[in-house]
Amino acid sequence: MAKGLTLDCAALWAFIRKDGGWWSVLRLTSHWSPTYSLAEVEECLATLLKGGFLECQTLHRAGTVYAVTPTCLPLPGAASATTTQPEDAGPTAAPTRPDAMRGAYVPTPMPTARRGALDHTNCPSLLQGKRNAYRGTAA
Repeated sequence: MAKGLTLDCAALWAFIRKDGGWWSVLRLTSHWSPTYSLAEVEECLATLLKGGFLECQTLHRAGTVYAVTPTCLPLPGAASATTTQPEDAGPTAAPTRPDAMRGAYVPTPMPTARRGALDHTNCPSLLQGKRNAYRGTAA
């Protein structure tokens, strides 16, 4: 049960916002291992997600991951997620990579040839002064 916004929640939110990217619970726990336990990290992330301060995604390999995006609300008393970044820095959290281990490969469509590009295959050719078919010489 989430107990509300605490200084621990604010510290985790500020870290995720500053570092950027998508963070799983296990990754955050291993990074903050002496300070926070797995249960504390889960509780803080649930509180932040419930308040709209984080965004989450579910990935096949990493499970549920969390990030601070420009659509997220800033914590009370903190600047918004995009005001501390320069204008050309882009979004706070990078988009996730597509999962290459699942799904089917769909190649990009080939460009169509211009009209008349393969007309040479229908034209007769000259070989020793005699007209022959393009594909070979007749015996």
